Amino acid sequence: MKRTTIRIGLGAIAVGGLLLLFIFQKVNFASHFFSFTSTGAFVFNRSLRFIINDSLSILLIYAIFQERKYVIFACWVQVAGFLFLLCPYFILRIYWPEYNGPMLNFLHRVIINPTLMLLLIPALLHQKSTQKLE
Repeated sequence: MKRTTIRIGLGAIAVGGLLLLFIFQKVNFASHFFSFTSTGAFVFNRSLRFIINDSLSILLIYAIFQERKYVIFACWVQVAGFLFLLCPYFILRIYWPEYNGPMLNFLHRVIINPTLMLLLIPALLHQKSTQKLE
């Protein structure tokens, strides 16, 4: 009973945090902490939002599955997303600001929303169900 209560609490914190981050997505966090240039503020705000979104999604994955291997895998997905999605997004936005094509819009949506992490949940559910069958 206590374990279920903790799982529900962690899931509620994760979902509530994701909702709050969505509601306050226009807040310029960089201006509250540092005095950045516009590019520095852009990079700081997007990086912070990416890290918080993915961390809350990892917390949600932990609340659903409570398995260490899934959390570790989700952390590796977060690192891969940072390297292969966030960094190219910054390069495109900073060095080619006039480009606003479909690739940049796709990267923007994947980075700003926790899409990649939330896609892990059905994949992990499928993984868990196939492991039970074997």
